[in-house]
Amino acid sequence: MIQLRSALLGALALASVGCGSAPSDEAPADPFTPASDDAGTLPVESGTPEPTDSAITEDAPAVTDAGGLAVGCAFRATTNVNLREGPSTSTAVLHVIPTGESAVLVDVTPSAGFYNVKHGGETGWAFGDYFDKTCATSDAAPPDVPAGSATLADLDAIAVGSSCYKYSWKDRGQAPKGYIKGVAETFARAVCQPMRPDVVLVSKPKTTDDVRDALSWYASNYAALGMANDVAGVVTMRHVYTLLIGLGMRESSGEHCCGRDTTATNTSSSSAEAGAWQTSYDSHSFSTELDKLFDRYRKMPPKCFLEAFKDGVTCSATDWEIWGTGADGRDFQKISKECPSFATEYAAMMLRLSGGSVGHYGPLRRKDAELRPECDQMLQKVQALVEANPSLCGSL
Repeated sequence: MIQLRSALLGALALASVGCGSAPSDEAPADPFTPASDDAGTLPVESGTPEPTDSAITEDAPAVTDAGGLAVGCAFRATTNVNLREGPSTSTAVLHVIPTGESAVLVDVTPSAGFYNVKHGGETGWAFGDYFDKTCATSDAAPPDVPAGSATLADLDAIAVGSSCYKYSWKDRGQAPKGYIKGVAETFARAVCQPMRPDVVLVSKPKTTDDVRDALSWYASNYAALGMANDVAGVVTMRHVYTLLIGLGMRESSGEHCCGRDTTATNTSSSSAEAGAWQTSYDSHSFSTELDKLFDRYRKMPPKCFLEAFKDGVTCSATDWEIWGTGADGRDFQKISKECPSFATEYAAMMLRLSGGSVGHYGPLRRKDAELRPECDQMLQKVQALVEANPSLCGSL
């Protein structure tokens, strides 16, 4: 009897936190003050100096070695480590592999301590002492799809086959299939368009502004998972999207059509929350980049990925209701629900502009939004798929 009562209470608790039922998580908008864009100091190769007297081998790659390593193994970086053009510190740095990131082994035979690996779409050499060289396979491994042949179905398969999709979120349960697919597709398009203004903003290195920047406010959470955000680029953007997935689950249980909390008083068109991240139009005061994104979607929206986001989601007439009278706020609500890629991209910027300790989103202020490594691994696999298949960008 006690077990039955506990189960019923648990079900009631889950039912009470669905779309539009939680108290408003907005904070009053305050003037945006840009935070420092300093990237901090990047660790370089440390400890034992890297050898500098070896040339790049031109032999055919070995497939396995006596120690159990094999081509395709995922090495996890134990510190920020340079990916270089050749197996020597005298060669150029292609980019930095952040702490906790996985690089994929191309050849099991090292050269002067350097291993030939692939990371972030580039193949180069990295010093082996700065990796956990356990041969690992995980969601972070590149998908088994020939380069140049991937389709949107392959991308969706990564999303729904991931541990991120299978994860049971605290007080929310499993995400709708469409939520994980939709975020994955929106992230993939951002990977395709790194110079888009909103992508540039989201991809900036973390600041030290706990008040506004979610990457700063959640710095200890990221550090505990080995997810470094000191370098501008796709890795930092991916980590923003990882937290974004947790925030959307907390705000709406991942339902793109979620309307405002009907028990709250925020009924004006500018204050009524809408969409998977329960964002309201009055948030646009934090940056003109938010206005620019909104205007772009109003005039000539890109693909909204609605077909992906609606998979497994049931929307009621109340969900679709638009509140208030102001045209801008009403359009914002409508676009947030009907074009969920907009809500995703807008919320990603908001994490950097008003995602801190007194920011727009209550689950971030309270650190209730979960940061799950399973979702970072899923997005890393999506990233690898796009980078290996640039033609996929035409489908996004």
